[in-house]
Amino acid sequence: YSCLGLRPRFLGHNLSTFLVYVWSRYHEGMEVNMFELFNTRAEMLPWFFLAQTFLLEGELPVLDLLGIVFGHIYHHYKTTHVLRTPKFLINWYNSDGVYSTAVREKYKKISSDFEMQ
Repeated sequence: YSCLGLRPRFLGHNLSTFLVYVWSRYHEGMEVNMFELFNTRAEMLPWFFLAQTFLLEGELPVLDLLGIVFGHIYHHYKTTHVLRTPKFLINWYNSDGVYSTAVREKYKKISSDFEMQ
């Protein structure tokens, strides 16, 4: 961020735009209701927020663009299987160790919330 002259407090905006972009790519084609005014497709959502930043806040949407760029890079690497969970982490999670069993039991209740359709 120092090369762009931005303070670290701007990270939250980038992160939220990154998450919206990744979510929108995984849910392409889904209809999203915007403020009970109109519907748009999910893949247009990050661009809508970019336009909202520009039009309503009156500033250049540099942070939105950074979030979209890094979200696109992440989505590309994830879908082309360049970015994978390390084998040692998968092996640890599937082992019968005390901590891995505790983690599996703790998150078993909510694991179905993260399954892709």
